[in-house]
Amino acid sequence: MSKQLLKEQIKFGHCDPNLFKQLKIVEGIENDAAIELLSKRATLMEIKKDKTVNMDDLYYYKLLLGDIIIREGKIIASMNSDVILINKGLVEYFQQEEKQRRIETSINMLLDISVFKGLSYHQLKQIIKESSFVKLNDNRILLHQGVVPTDCIILVEGQLQQYKSTEGVELVLNQNRKHFAIYECLNSKAMQFNVKTISECSLIKINRSSLLKFELDLKVKKEVNLDFSQFKMDIARKKDWLKFKTSK
Repeated sequence: MSKQLLKEQIKFGHCDPNLFKQLKIVEGIENDAAIELLSKRATLMEIKKDKTVNMDDLYYYKLLLGDIIIREGKIIASMNSDVILINKGLVEYFQQEEKQRRIETSINMLLDISVFKGLSYHQLKQIIKESSFVKLNDNRILLHQGVVPTDCIILVEGQLQQYKSTEGVELVLNQNRKHFAIYECLNSKAMQFNVKTISECSLIKINRSSLLKFELDLKVKKEVNLDFSQFKMDIARKKDWLKFKTSK
């Protein structure tokens, strides 16, 4: 329904930028001003079933409705289809601008983490360029207890939960931490706890190989030990409570 609405809006020159953004017509751009401008420049191409259209390198193409095949610079419609066209140079300009903004924001985030304070701007920039940016829904396990991680995680938006599992019982340790597994990645150590998303999250994932390039300059603590004495007591209490409930 929303795609059909956007089609009508583009046809009549009154495109809603919020709907344009919601449908992710252009990937890699979040800036509202850029989205508004691109939505105003968008045009619609309607292609009949079995028709072939030559692609123009000046345009960015995005399928809105229908089904198409892109082959050797041609669009082949397997059914009646609607394709959005936007000036390619304009799209690439805003994508590059968004990429640079993300790099600068990410560098500032790393500078707030004590581990990275020994790195120069250029070293931080290299790490960010080699990193991946991901968005995940809630209840996704990112790090597993007892498993050596290949990536460390920096939280950009959302909330993560650090918890430990034993004998079928889970105990939450922390829901406020913003980064995980830096020490474990660098030292090939297994995680002492699990980490999962408890809301929609945006994350930076930094691979172990990127960290190792700057190992000598990273201010990583020699060991990260968690005090599990309270945890063991809480587990015992939970197990006793479960036994009590079962016996009733």
